[in-house]
Amino acid sequence: MSDDRYKPRIRSANEARNAASGLQFSYNKEKLEQENRYRVTGQAFPKRIDCFNWGACILGPVWGLFNNSPIACVGLVLGFIPYLGIILGIVFSLYCGVKGNEWAWTNKEWQSLEHFHSVQRKWAAAGVIVELIVILGITIFAFTAVNLLQNSNILDSFM
Repeated sequence: MSDDRYKPRIRSANEARNAASGLQFSYNKEKLEQENRYRVTGQAFPKRIDCFNWGACILGPVWGLFNNSPIACVGLVLGFIPYLGIILGIVFSLYCGVKGNEWAWTNKEWQSLEHFHSVQRKWAAAGVIVELIVILGITIFAFTAVNLLQNSNILDSFM
């Protein structure tokens, strides 16, 4: 019979917790490298992409869904708050523009920093195009409405 009474059974509190729960934790360097392969060799958020993201600002909810950042959809919910909704929606869309690059970098897999830049430039161009189409549509609608009101007798009854 061996005398195991004097051997230390547990060296630390972490080992005691792991032994009690049956969990074994180990550091697997290959697995960590595999998980971080799209983060441009595991780099943290680069300071040179810490700038305003026009795609996230203008196309917030759509941009958020395609860049794995569903937090950008909060602007839709804020828009339904009476009276303050428009103001809160605009403020949140500006916040999305400020934090957009950081969210996209951490939540989506990228092949390289150049790939990240090219995708975000495309989102910015799409946002500008959509904004121009909306402004053009509102302008056409306003001129059409004014023209219809001038041609009808509705304005004469108010004057």
